[in-house]
Amino acid sequence: MKTLALIFTFSIIVFFSHATPTTLVTEPQPQLNQSASNLQQNETKLSGSCNYMVNIKTSCHSPSYTKDEISLLFGDAHDSQVYVPRLDDPDSGTFEQCTTNELEILAPCIKKICKLYLFRNGTDGWIPETVTAYDYDNPPIKFYYNIGIPQDAGYGYNYCDKA
Repeated sequence: MKTLALIFTFSIIVFFSHATPTTLVTEPQPQLNQSASNLQQNETKLSGSCNYMVNIKTSCHSPSYTKDEISLLFGDAHDSQVYVPRLDDPDSGTFEQCTTNELEILAPCIKKICKLYLFRNGTDGWIPETVTAYDYDNPPIKFYYNIGIPQDAGYGYNYCDKA
């Protein structure tokens, strides 16, 4: 009987020594920001112009196409920010379901991008999956959404306090 218990115990030890630990990774959820009507007043006017590229991937859970008005705000840890109104163009198929749109933006220069908010106005219920922002001098930063954006409110991330 002791031999059977010893074999059983040894089997359990061998089994758990080969088990791979599982890590649960949770992504932070986007947060509401200021309303779109206040953005142009808060946009920082900086000298110089810089090129930015923003890739917006539309979720496959989004409507097949959208007529929603989509706008974007990105900024740095020094409260400098760039607001880009009306990224959408319903006639060209922008922000169709399961697609990625690459947008080139010429705007005032800011430091390292650490916050990004999307704005949606309309009734279609467009759903972004990810937004990746590239600037002229820093590595790209990716923001994960995959959730519906409330209408007429900035919805996104502010990692600036960590920057």
